[in-house]
Amino acid sequence: DFGKCLDALYRSPDEILYQVKDKKVYRLIQIQDQFIPVVISEEVGSLKVETDIDLSDNQQSELKSFITMWFDLDKHLVPFYQLLQNNPKLAHLSEELYGLRIVGIPNLFEAICWSILGQQINLSFAHKLKRRLVEIYGHKVDWRGLELHHFPSPESLLGLDEVYLHQEMQFSRSKLKYLKNVAEAFSSGLISHEKLLALPTFEERQTLLTSIKGIGVWSANYSLMKALNQPEAIPYGDTGLTQALFNLGIVENRKDEDAIRAFFTSVQGWEAYTVFYLWRSL
Repeated sequence: DFGKCLDALYRSPDEILYQVKDKKVYRLIQIQDQFIPVVISEEVGSLKVETDIDLSDNQQSELKSFITMWFDLDKHLVPFYQLLQNNPKLAHLSEELYGLRIVGIPNLFEAICWSILGQQINLSFAHKLKRRLVEIYGHKVDWRGLELHHFPSPESLLGLDEVYLHQEMQFSRSKLKYLKNVAEAFSSGLISHEKLLALPTFEERQTLLTSIKGIGVWSANYSLMKALNQPEAIPYGDTGLTQALFNLGIVENRKDEDAIRAFFTSVQGWEAYTVFYLWRSL
């Protein structure tokens, strides 16, 4: 259900990396070294992608892969809905949110940086910080009357001005240091999408990410969920997640970590989807 997926794109007034208008989403996507402006809309049984750029077959294939990952289009959801139906407290979600797919962040670097920006602040202010960072260090293209922006590269954030961003743009010193740490890890090759995919287990991927100062378990799991579609990724400690579990009567105490972990053993293989649906239930 493309409409439900568009609704799941949090459209803060400060969202800068995509724009939703008239049931279409506009975005700037980097394919190899080229920035491609696209507009995605729904047709019967498919998504339609338009751009004015003449793309090679290889670029078309990469663009298709990006969008497929962004909306998790390869996942067969019937087993997930059957799992929800087995739990009376979750069964209604399979009907209310039918057709909703995890809306990801295919750029791993962006996913990790976003998780750092959002730590310990409200979502509205986190979007303001992201907008400021992207406007200063990202890439911009004017297309069809819109300003489309792309998230900064690791190399561009290596030289971020900590004094200016702290004093004038309200970034905390710790966030700036963590962003630099992550930029250095990507620039040096310590972390990459391909390197994480090459690791055989979820635990090894989580361990590699948390070895970077500034990436805790929540940030690692959130990033693995959004950038790698990792089914086991549960952002434990997430306020929205614990609130949703409490609202639905799944846990009686939002701080009961044992009860929360016990619940997720009942949805094994679909943990990330369960988290995403619980978020949407709010």
